[in-house]
Amino acid sequence: MRNPMLSPEFEEKVRAAASAPAPDAAFVNGLRSKLAAKAMEKKSQPERFFPRPAWQWALTVLAVLLIAFLAIGPQRVVAAMQRLFGYIPGVGIVSQEAPLRILAEPVSVTREGVTVTVKAAVLSADRTVILVSVEGVPSEAYPSDESIGCIGNANLRLADGTILEGGYIGAGGWTHFENSLEYGPIPANVNEAVLTFDCIGFTLPGALPENWEIPLRFAPAPPDMTVAPVIELSTPAATNPPAADVTSTPVLSNTMTLNGITLTLEKFVEVEGGYQLYGSLDLSGATFPAQSIFSYFDTMAVIKMTDANGNRIPFEETRFESQDNTVYDPNKVSWIYRTNQKAFAAPLTLTLAWVEMQILPQIPFELDLGPNPQIGQTWEINRDLTFEGHTVRLLSAQLVESDDPQWASSLKFTYEDKAGGIFINVMDDVPQTPLIEVMSGGGGGGGPLTGIKFAWMNYGEIPSGLRRFTIRASVPYRINGPWQVVWNPPSTTEPIPTSAPEACLTSEKWEQVKGQNEALPAGLGGKILFTTDAMPPDINVFIANLDGSDPRGLVSGYYSSLSPDGTHVAFMSQDGGLNILDLNSGQTILLENGANPVWSPDGLRLLFYSPPDGLYLANADGTGLQKIETGSPRVNPIGWLPDNQTIVYGAQVGDIYNLYEHVFKTYNLQTGETQALFPITIKTPSGAISPDGQWIAFNARLFGANLDGAVFISRLDGSERKLVAMLYETLAFHPIWSPDGQWLIVNVVEPYKPTRPVLVNPFTCQVVPLPDYGGEVRSWGR
Repeated sequence: MRNPMLSPEFEEKVRAAASAPAPDAAFVNGLRSKLAAKAMEKKSQPERFFPRPAWQWALTVLAVLLIAFLAIGPQRVVAAMQRLFGYIPGVGIVSQEAPLRILAEPVSVTREGVTVTVKAAVLSADRTVILVSVEGVPSEAYPSDESIGCIGNANLRLADGTILEGGYIGAGGWTHFENSLEYGPIPANVNEAVLTFDCIGFTLPGALPENWEIPLRFAPAPPDMTVAPVIELSTPAATNPPAADVTSTPVLSNTMTLNGITLTLEKFVEVEGGYQLYGSLDLSGATFPAQSIFSYFDTMAVIKMTDANGNRIPFEETRFESQDNTVYDPNKVSWIYRTNQKAFAAPLTLTLAWVEMQILPQIPFELDLGPNPQIGQTWEINRDLTFEGHTVRLLSAQLVESDDPQWASSLKFTYEDKAGGIFINVMDDVPQTPLIEVMSGGGGGGGPLTGIKFAWMNYGEIPSGLRRFTIRASVPYRINGPWQVVWNPPSTTEPIPTSAPEACLTSEKWEQVKGQNEALPAGLGGKILFTTDAMPPDINVFIANLDGSDPRGLVSGYYSSLSPDGTHVAFMSQDGGLNILDLNSGQTILLENGANPVWSPDGLRLLFYSPPDGLYLANADGTGLQKIETGSPRVNPIGWLPDNQTIVYGAQVGDIYNLYEHVFKTYNLQTGETQALFPITIKTPSGAISPDGQWIAFNARLFGANLDGAVFISRLDGSERKLVAMLYETLAFHPIWSPDGQWLIVNVVEPYKPTRPVLVNPFTCQVVPLPDYGGEVRSWGR
């Protein structure tokens, strides 16, 4: 889903998925020893794979693992054409037209407690990849407001003064992190360079040492370091569907063109535990509505992979690895898919049912402000605007003072979006000087169910007279297929894996129930707290009955949590403060800075996370602030046991760079005893404890699930684990127990659409659609 503003909660989930795990320390040490001795017994290192990213600016943190692969048999060479490219895990496809080189030895530089280490490098004929780690960045070095700080551009300077640009060093908010820097090729006769960068990215100017220079030396890669071959598939003429009067089934190949769009499977490489498939989607022949602006960056295309028996084959997308030195084509979207198995019932079919993208259709609009408009004046409009089948109603425009002192006034347009997910912006075709600024936002005003949203246009002076505007809306546009390509993987003696147990909520089940109106299970009710995609300062935290009735706007905030008795709401305000709102009196108590508040079962205390220190406890009246010592660098509150004395939290374990390894733990507030429950693989642990304290519902990584979007339940010791929700095309997250402990609310996000919750009984697998609240359900109380 792409909205003008994403909540910190959802951004946290996406950023978590966009960060890659770090390389194994044993690999780095092994590589160092291999260079020194030129001979070392090879050890099999587990290869890391990268999860699907959420947006383009996500930090490109790569794991540079050089794993030896056996050469393919000659029978595969007969079936495909091999180019002069090889595959290095964590680096991607590199040219082998010249001998590979690597970092001669790691180099570390420490200044004022901040240590930057260049751990590894790979130099090929077409590019240079360098792995850098940073430690010791204090949290206070990062901005506390919305500024991004310094950029952290990192360049390579060669001895002749040549500058190679393209990398950057930084990870906003992290005290330790790794970056993979990618540059153009370094000449074969140049074996030294200096890594230079002005600052640690995203930190405040002057907060840390600046103007870094780290000298590097390169050496030939050891002769026993092998690289996996890349097998290119021959591409016949694109397969087109038969004519309308032809009933025969077309012969599928590795490419197909339909409706001006071509899907192609181009090559593959064998990796540890599976294959990586490389392909592209060429949209150069597609046609779009007139008067629409289209961006290929917003293209959504979900491919389904099935075997010869029609069984779905799980795979994950890997976008953090370059394919090769292919010339950039703005009309082509490249993809890399990775399987976790090598044995299949061949052939495999890759099916693309549709391609969806965001377009910006535009509508002209006129409004006469008169000769002398005044601040506070309102013009009633009440006009429907239809953008490629999506209708919003423009209600009014009001001239208001701008919140920004550099502008004299703003025209605030109010519009209604009943369907949800549509945002407009308004541009004055003949702007007055000084320049104008266009802003858009959503939510608030009339509540989420009425879809009241706003768009602003800031003026350098008070506008007057007849104004002509262009109104644009970002709306989804779909081109239907299907496109199908086939692939025959190499034969193997490995057995075909058995299918994993099916989840209660699957992609197919979601398609069946979403949008349906169905009665709630008998006796099920209570209050739910939910957040919409409204922009501050508009209200985005609402309370309503489970059936959607009696919605009421409360506050503008994040990480909201409803007390068990439904009388208080804890939330984080825009300034980071943790607040407690009394729903009866309307009074608010301010606590320390904090997020992810979790109420005790008796409603008397709150467990929350306060960056960067960790877990804290406070009484509901704001007194009794207490820090919980966990001994872990990263923690996240999960819940309480019924005794009101035992908390449950997720804690990072192991290597500080391995951000995915966590364990659920309990901590007894009376005895101070800590007990490990079971490990979990996820970037940011999240979950909920059942009211009887017998079950935990949580998100965890599952191969093929979107963005850690697999929801499980298990006993507190990890036994009796059951898959509750696993959707391929969408994100399922933040499970919430019902007050009786028999049901879960699971939040589901589809591309370009608001969050939709659904009821799932994890014990019977019954799935019941819920009303469209217009946002994410955060709590469920009595």
